[in-house]
Amino acid sequence: MQTLSFFDKEKPSLPKAKKSFGQNFLIDGSVVNKIVAAATIQKGETVLEIGPGTGLLTDALVRAGAKVIAIELDHDLIAPLTEKFGDKIELIEGDALHMRSLPVIDKQFKLIANIPYNITSQIIERFLCHEPRPTRMVLMVQKEVADRILAKPPRMSLLSLVSQIYADCSRVVPVKAGSFRPIPKVDSAVVQFDLKFEELEIGKKEQIIKFAKVGFSSPRKQLQNNLAGGLQRTSEDVKKALESIGLNPQIRAEGLTLEDWIRLEHRFNI
Repeated sequence: MQTLSFFDKEKPSLPKAKKSFGQNFLIDGSVVNKIVAAATIQKGETVLEIGPGTGLLTDALVRAGAKVIAIELDHDLIAPLTEKFGDKIELIEGDALHMRSLPVIDKQFKLIANIPYNITSQIIERFLCHEPRPTRMVLMVQKEVADRILAKPPRMSLLSLVSQIYADCSRVVPVKAGSFRPIPKVDSAVVQFDLKFEELEIGKKEQIIKFAKVGFSSPRKQLQNNLAGGLQRTSEDVKKALESIGLNPQIRAEGLTLEDWIRLEHRFNI
């Protein structure tokens, strides 16, 4: 049986990558196909792509039936992208992080992108925590960042907590450095975020994250010390709160699950 492929076998002509834009152009067609498969695009569905670059992923998204809105910051890439796609996509020159408004509707689009690694954390925070929010994000990130996003106790971090409170997160595929040109110094991974809209209200999520920031303020210290200092509570009060939800008073912030943080924050704000 022939495998459906959205990748053009002909080698693309690559422009010179610019360090100032954090550019590493994806050239591996098998990775592109896995990204598109993870997106599960319905015909006519709106997909926002940040940093289309050479248009390799863009082309696959178009072939999959997506209505692609691509935002590209590098002015030198606008003309070749326009020549390649014409009116097949909506191409916008600009900085997605600093646009006053985005041409998408909250909860009615997906974000699929090989984003520049120097803005990874800002992109994740922007689209997880603020409207307009996608229903799904499929993003290429550094392997180390993917590991942190998907971490479980005892390796939790503020990034993993924020990611997991706003979305169900999973690894789509590991990606070797040789899948890019120029070749970066690190391996990468594609991570899928399926956003949660019903479990907790935005305000409550923000409240829990604000509380967790205090807990993670000094990762090497025990959680009780961080919370006591940051919340101006006695160590005894904090120990009792931890014990009341079945946690060891000597635990560190990295040892708590998302559910632990929700229960602990509730315990302090009853």
